[in-house]
Amino acid sequence: MKYIKTITIKFNLSYLVVLFSISCFAQDYKTVSVENNYKDWGWDNVHVAKNKYISLAVVPDAGGRILEYNLGEEPSLWLNPKLKGKKFPATDEVKMKEWRNFGGYRLVPIPVENCSVDRNGNKGKRWPPPAIIGDAKYDVAIKENKLGHQTIEVKSGVQQLPVPRFFGNKGFVYPNKIEEELQYSRSLYIEPHSSLVYIDHTLKNVGETKVKRGLKISSQHVSETKRGMHDGENYVAYIPFDKNLKLPNGEQFEITTNPDLRWQYLNRNRFKLDKNNPEHIEKYYNHGTNWKGEVAPGIYEVEYDYNQMAGFHIIASDSWLCYVNKKTNTAFAKIMEPYNPQLEYDHGLNNAIFCSGLSEGYIETEVMTPLYNLEPNESFNYREIHGAAKIENAPILNVNLAGVTTQKMAFDLKLNKITGIYGVFIEGKAILRLLDASGNVIKDIKKDMVNPLKSFSFEAFLKDFIEVKSCELYIEDVNGKLNLLDSYSF
Repeated sequence: MKYIKTITIKFNLSYLVVLFSISCFAQDYKTVSVENNYKDWGWDNVHVAKNKYISLAVVPDAGGRILEYNLGEEPSLWLNPKLKGKKFPATDEVKMKEWRNFGGYRLVPIPVENCSVDRNGNKGKRWPPPAIIGDAKYDVAIKENKLGHQTIEVKSGVQQLPVPRFFGNKGFVYPNKIEEELQYSRSLYIEPHSSLVYIDHTLKNVGETKVKRGLKISSQHVSETKRGMHDGENYVAYIPFDKNLKLPNGEQFEITTNPDLRWQYLNRNRFKLDKNNPEHIEKYYNHGTNWKGEVAPGIYEVEYDYNQMAGFHIIASDSWLCYVNKKTNTAFAKIMEPYNPQLEYDHGLNNAIFCSGLSEGYIETEVMTPLYNLEPNESFNYREIHGAAKIENAPILNVNLAGVTTQKMAFDLKLNKITGIYGVFIEGKAILRLLDASGNVIKDIKKDMVNPLKSFSFEAFLKDFIEVKSCELYIEDVNGKLNLLDSYSF
């Protein structure tokens, strides 16, 4: 991965080879089509990528957003029912209650604190976020990459910053001058035999002055079984963390609200509360009960709560986030670039989880890129890989390109049996590889055929292999490539 022009990004190369390695086999059929009024949404020219496991839908008129990422019929993304089929002009003259939040997969340039102006025309923060790059119409095209995969390419208009802000009787206040001009583009593709989605983001400085920018890339997820049920306890996000990685304030994590703000929000937007009512105080005068804490070693769980509109900030110590629908046992994971403490991140964060109380509500998993200094005509690239799998249980303990782990490989000494439970992103055959003390292969034990639409649990008896010192579990894909899912050392 590199900047266009002269700027380069340094990563652990061996990690990136594994993380971003992809099939070199060209597709033998088309994966992308253009649909009008897809699923009666009301938009034309919806670009749909589909194989036998997943479907994605990119909507040009909805800010180029991905508004569908389904595993089979199971959705991961929330689609705002109030904005289906809506189109808006490409203008940043929008008021606070005019956010064109279509749902799905959206982005915001960061830092947000200097994207707008205050009453005097000086830099400040505005809600809703800049509209040209977030909610206006995008150009969308179908192309083909060097590997022979069809890609869906999107490009925004030119986002000028700072944007104007509306101040009641004063009307819109405009910046004294345009200081930045940015343009965003995204390329994505899928493969025939997996649930993986490869997404490349590019933010380019198309202005005449140096800028310092990054991107917050968010998925707004389904967070209730039926509209109005508010059963958010079934919709959760998992984040890996390391107690040695602290936020700039020295804390392990932070919650972007406090009991007073929470009480005020609920009292104003949900229902009347009474501070003389002990039940109300216990239930609502707190930071929220949906921040579930460390549910497995190094794994934090956030549960959706319709009555807790706040963000959860923690550094993801490994390169993934995972949203889970516990009602359907479906996991949707994001594999992102590794956190690099040598780079600068907005508020020190590479990710966040947000529980929104807007509309019927949704839980949002957010990936934050580092901040980069871009000279005119320079850009940075950032890659994500998304994967979906059916699982047997939660929490999610690990994510890699092969799948998710819900029970790590474990050995029962009495029974000489090794077991594990997973969800897989790849269609193929599970292989348990037995290794000796020198790392030589003793035997490959072929297990079940697997695919993303069914969870995978296995067991193997090792009583005849006393020289075994370690095991590796692979998924062999349809092209014969081995993808490591888990490992165990005795």
